Amino acid sequence: MTNMIDAVNNVANALRATGPARVDADLYHAVMDMPIFTEKALIVAFSHLLDSKSQATAYVNMVDSHWVLWLRTYLAKHYYM
Repeated sequence: MTNMIDAVNNVANALRATGPARVDADLYHAVMDMPIFTEKALIVAFSHLLDSKSQATAYVNMVDSHWVLWLRTYLAKHYYM
């Protein structure tokens, strides 16, 4: 029982230590304001970028034409609807 309590406390401490994730303020509009893609497809890409901070940072720092290229490439590989 003591080992179980220690394990739960370790998980709780790890969760507290992670804190809230920082999301770039421009990410949402950088993805969702792309007019040539469906809203559903953009949500798929946006969700992926929320899960990958390094890719999200790189995406936001791209020029607009590279956003289109990245979205086309990502959605061609990962969006099947």
